[in-house]
Amino acid sequence: MRYIGGFLLFLSLVACSPRGQILALNKVDVQPFIDLRVQESIMLSFPQNLSQADFKAVRESMITGVRMRGFQDILDIDEHDFDLKAAQINDFSLERNIQRLYDNLGVSYFLDMQVVSRKPSRNSGLGSQLQYREAMAAPFAGSPGMIPEPEHRTITRYTLYQTNGVIPLASMEVMSRHLQNNQLDARVVRQELEALFQQIFMAVN
Repeated sequence: MRYIGGFLLFLSLVACSPRGQILALNKVDVQPFIDLRVQESIMLSFPQNLSQADFKAVRESMITGVRMRGFQDILDIDEHDFDLKAAQINDFSLERNIQRLYDNLGVSYFLDMQVVSRKPSRNSGLGSQLQYREAMAAPFAGSPGMIPEPEHRTITRYTLYQTNGVIPLASMEVMSRHLQNNQLDARVVRQELEALFQQIFMAVN
């Protein structure tokens, strides 16, 4: 079920941001009548091939985001790596390992974040020519000119599971602009997570 239309107001609130911002919700699927029990524990999973700065931004943002939604018993794959290995859980692409979160660790929810795509948006032909000419005409050839660097756009997928039964409760694929140096913006990650919970809220109500 799709609930993209109601998100326009949220986008308008962040559109004036001088930093990163959400650009579009590409795919949203939410199961109706979700009974989200925030008193239960939740495990957070995030991409492992990030830079140290990106990983820190993502981890802190996701912990803050789920805590703001009422979860208090929050675990993550980084801090609880030993517990996961002891429970023989090392690959969340396998449904049996998500089930093991419930069976072996008593974790009720699993929130997975995956970076689907991360690349600069393309300049137009004219924009690229202007950027090149300006750089060559600068006092020191090759130094940055007035034409800004191309935006870096990231497509991220969030999936929330009920671990007992490996039931996907909600999934969302979102395209966002992060920092100009292609570093992930912690504030945008929080906005993306808030967007996911807003979609869940609209489905429940």
